[in-house]
Amino acid sequence: MFKATPEQLKALGEKITGFLYSYGPNEVDAVLFMDADGKFGHCEGPEAAAGCEWLVNRAGVDRLMVLHSYTLLDLSRADGLDAFAELVAESVWLP
Repeated sequence: MFKATPEQLKALGEKITGFLYSYGPNEVDAVLFMDADGKFGHCEGPEAAAGCEWLVNRAGVDRLMVLHSYTLLDLSRADGLDAFAELVAESVWLP
């Protein structure tokens, strides 16, 4: 579980949106990551950038969306995106 601040959850939500629109469901190796400063990014994977913590890949995001009944429409609303970002943070295991 990743203990995120409200500011980090907001930033994570913004990156999740970009991540979903940048990489399609067939690009399962795409990675959402966090750098050493606690900022989020994404890349085509399968590895995160050097010095960054791998959070979840595209397949993992899709799985969470399906298991918890989220749609892209839900993520277009601020409250839905915030809740999904919190779900992603709760699902991540960082060393």
